[in-house]
Amino acid sequence: MGQDGGEDDDKEPTMADDNMVDGNTTDGDMTDINDVGLHPLTGPYAREEDLCELRIAPERMDGVRDSFRRRRRAEGPSEADGEWARGLIGSWTSRLSGETDELDSHMVVGLCVGMSETLSMRDAVLLAVMGPVDERRLVELVAKPRDPHSVGLVYDTLTTGFEDESAIPDPVRCQRGIDALAHMVCRVPVPYCVQPLAVLSFVLWWVGRDEQSLACALHALSLDEQCMLAAIVAGAIGREVRPAWRERRDRE
Repeated sequence: MGQDGGEDDDKEPTMADDNMVDGNTTDGDMTDINDVGLHPLTGPYAREEDLCELRIAPERMDGVRDSFRRRRRAEGPSEADGEWARGLIGSWTSRLSGETDELDSHMVVGLCVGMSETLSMRDAVLLAVMGPVDERRLVELVAKPRDPHSVGLVYDTLTTGFEDESAIPDPVRCQRGIDALAHMVCRVPVPYCVQPLAVLSFVLWWVGRDEQSLACALHALSLDEQCMLAAIVAGAIGREVRPAWRERRDRE
């Protein structure tokens, strides 16, 4: 979980500040779609000239992060994290289920800041891609990651994904998640792209796209060698470890 930064007397932007000017980041601060092995992609982020207009400024990301940290100090981590996640998780699950195609900067900034500050947000984002999970349980996971119900949710979902041969990924849901995560990775600067990259690497591994998965995992590790999820994925691919459904498919 991220550490709180120092206080700043200036007013920081919040997630509501969608009018803040973006698109002025340097290329060295961003992740290129070719770096994560996902080219070509469809949509405006597949074209460099359009992607430049979609990129989110580091100053905006840092401001929202600092605002989030202040809320955590003022309200307590559990209360602040749960409130932060509540609307975002709902939007994320709606995107995955196909209820909406919306992936605006509000959602991108909020999710990426949340994932960079608390790994329980990252876990909630990942579990939602793997299959439908009640939104309230995901918010509870973010707010109370050490609660037995939250621990059980993560353990049961990941164990089923690894060990249950009948747990086959929903290709449409997973592709929607892959597209959205790739979109996030390409829009936000380092270090905010690291955890979305790690989630992306896991989902790609789970659906059987090992080459792309490894590219994402290694890229995440090149940005943050302490990213454990990326290290786990890279290690699994190196040892040729596969989810149970893929092992069954290969036997057949």
